[in-house]
Amino acid sequence: MKSAIKDKINSRLKRFVETAIDSRGLGKINPLISRSIKEFVLRDGKRIRPIFFLLAYQTYAKKKALPESIIRTSLAFELLHDFLLVHDDIIDNSKTRRGKPAMHKVLQRSLKQSESTGKNMSIVIGDIIYAMAIEAFMSTKAHQLIALEALRVFLSSTILTGAGEFIDVLNGFTQLKGIRLRNIRLNYLLKTAEYTFKSPLVCGCIFAGAPNSEIAKVSRLGELLGEAFQIQDDLLGLFGRSQNIGKSVLSDMIEAKKTLPIFLAFKLGSAKDRTFINKCLGNKYLKLRDLEKIKRIVIDTGALKTTENEVNKLIKKSRKIILSLKLKKAQKKLFEDYMLSFIKN
Repeated sequence: MKSAIKDKINSRLKRFVETAIDSRGLGKINPLISRSIKEFVLRDGKRIRPIFFLLAYQTYAKKKALPESIIRTSLAFELLHDFLLVHDDIIDNSKTRRGKPAMHKVLQRSLKQSESTGKNMSIVIGDIIYAMAIEAFMSTKAHQLIALEALRVFLSSTILTGAGEFIDVLNGFTQLKGIRLRNIRLNYLLKTAEYTFKSPLVCGCIFAGAPNSEIAKVSRLGELLGEAFQIQDDLLGLFGRSQNIGKSVLSDMIEAKKTLPIFLAFKLGSAKDRTFINKCLGNKYLKLRDLEKIKRIVIDTGALKTTENEVNKLIKKSRKIILSLKLKKAQKKLFEDYMLSFIKN
């Protein structure tokens, strides 16, 4: 069922982006604009955000069939994600995204210009994609008051995600000894949970006409799942393989990301461990052998086990909220299976 929804999203996304480009004559203005946007947006992705939006809508809507306007609205969450990825890769100096060159690298090579030019042009492309996200959101045929309520949630999540990115960059400049657990968790909430889980789920509920009491529960569910997802993603970034995560396994360490497993390894490790972690964080010359030693520190200090336990706690809290929702047993099971499958995988 998840694959069927993803297929619908992919086909509508392709159609929407092509129409948005052709109706403005972007290809005639400059073929590189249309080509780079289509290539980047249509890369294979999990489509988590539009799937969650449609899942929440379908769960609470009286009619279970998905209207075309709702499917088009769901594309806003994917396009917002693409916009954020384009800008995030510039900030992090990432060379790859989804297993292919990052947008600024694509533009740099296409234009045969400097990296800074590629980044400048990439910012503009990201802005265009964000405008497309707003346009997709406004495809809705819902009552104006409902659409405005959902749009406020969508825009609020964008603002808070920006604040999360701001904090993430500041954390990169801060020594681990100056980082607190609350800094990391706030970053998880703002940068990941807001736009990946909370906003799509809440907006789906709003469009479906769910009661406020249910929306409040789903909102909290989105926060818990978002944090669990990001922690699991941090573990994948540390222990995964480049071909599976679509970027270098060294990237989080080179970018000096203050993740929960690294934070815990630093707090629980010896003075020698802390010195080595500090030496590796932000080191652009980091080697795979250094990463292997970091992984061993994370395991030996118990940081890996503690991190995994935290994910399990968040999943347990999430399940409790799902059980409290005023839904049929089969709907709760569907909700749970969909949500947790993205975290577990």
